[in-house]
This record gives sequence, structure tokens and C-alpha cells, in this order.
Amino acid sequence: MLPLNVIEDQFGRGVVLIGQVILIWFRAVACMLTGRIDWREAFRQCYLIGNQSFIIVSLTALFVGFAMSLQISRELVAFGGDTAIGGVVSLALVREMGPITAGVMLAGRVGSAIAAELTTMMITEQIDALKVMRVDPIEFLVVPRYIAGLLMMPVLSIYAMTVGLVASIWISMIAANLPPATFLDSVKQTILDRDFGVHFTKALINATLVIMFSCAVGLNTRGGAEDVGLATTRAIVWIMTSIFIFNYVVTSLTYAPR
Repeated sequence: MLPLNVIEDQFGRGVVLIGQVILIWFRAVACMLTGRIDWREAFRQCYLIGNQSFIIVSLTALFVGFAMSLQISRELVAFGGDTAIGGVVSLALVREMGPITAGVMLAGRVGSAIAAELTTMMITEQIDALKVMRVDPIEFLVVPRYIAGLLMMPVLSIYAMTVGLVASIWISMIAANLPPATFLDSVKQTILDRDFGVHFTKALINATLVIMFSCAVGLNTRGGAEDVGLATTRAIVWIMTSIFIFNYVVTSLTYAPR
């Protein structure tokens, strides 16, 4: 019965965490709709979330574009479909790899930092001090981070897509002797306006998942120093898992024959 008890315990914790995420999201949206926003803190979070993530997103997107283009180029050249390389690669970057690359990188860099910071504040009773001073922790801590995530995640997603596309053009020239003009012409014939709509939808969902899960874990963890590490790990696992789940859901709901 021990394995069943473990599964039951983890399932119960998961349900509780999802409930906490939903409640925090509703309260954050309510604060935003009523104008209770600290814009100065929101812009500071934009710098922390966005500017400091460009390097890691650049490197990740670059090598994702290298690897994906190299594999696709060799396979399509073998089947005589080299002129379709640009369309296939760009479609994968726009609809899938751009949002996922930015989302996963922010989950590891931003989500972990937020979870660790808020957990430390809970353990050291700083959150309780805010409540004593009648300061809403959701308005003070969550809303600025959420706004920054909503603003910066689409920017980073587009940036990751662009870097991956440039890397793909370069690799296609080397591996398949494909001129950039032919590559870009295939991109124009393949990418539709709705593909960018899917891209932005996934970026906004990923921003919500990263910020809300990390804040929910941080604001509902108590204990000692060991719990900071456990909370950080828990936040990253839940964020990445939910990113891939919602990526599939959005893809399945928005899929349409070309």
C-alpha cells in the first residue's frame, strides 16, 4: 500500500496547488482590472525577467535552430524536398519551438528565482509583516511580476523564434546549399497569420504558468532553509510540466489543414 499512499499524497498536493494557482490568478487579475498596479515595480521586474534572460534565450534558441535545421535539411534533401526546408523549419519555430524555448528558459531562471524569493519571505515572516501593515501580498508581490511576465514573454518568444530562424538559414546554406532567398520564399508560402496568433497565445499562457505557479508555491510554503530548495524544485517541475501540457492543448485546438 505504500506506493498507493505516495501517489494519493502527491495527487492531493497537486490538486491543492492548482487550486492555489487559480485563486491567486483571480486575485491578481482583479487587482489589475481595478488599477491597483505598482508600475515602478512592474518595470523593474521587466528588467529582471526580460533583459537578464536575453543571453540564455539567445544561446538556447541558436542551438535549437542549428540542430533542428540540420536534421530537417538532411532528411528533406534525401527525399528531394530541399525547397520546403524553410517552410517546415519556420512552422516549427513559430508554432512550437519559439514559445517553448522562451517558456522553459524563464521557468528555470525566473520561476525558480521567484519561488525561492517568496519562500524565503514566508519563512522569515516578511509576508506576515506585510499583512500586519495591511499590504496585500498579491497586489504588492504577484501583480508586478505577472504584468512583467505578460509583457516580456511574447518579446522573448519572438526573439527566440527570430534567432532560431537566422540559425536555420545559415545551417541550410551549409548543409543543403540552399540560398537564403529560396529559404525565405518557402517561409512566406507556409506561415499564415493564424500561426502568429498561436505563437502569442502560447507565450501569454506560458507567462501565466511561470508567474502563477512560482508565486503560489512561494506564498504557501513554510518551514526552514531546506524548504526553500524543495519549493524551488517543486515550482520548476510544475511549471515545465504545465507548459508542455498546455502547449499540446493549444496546438490541438488551433490545428487546421493548410
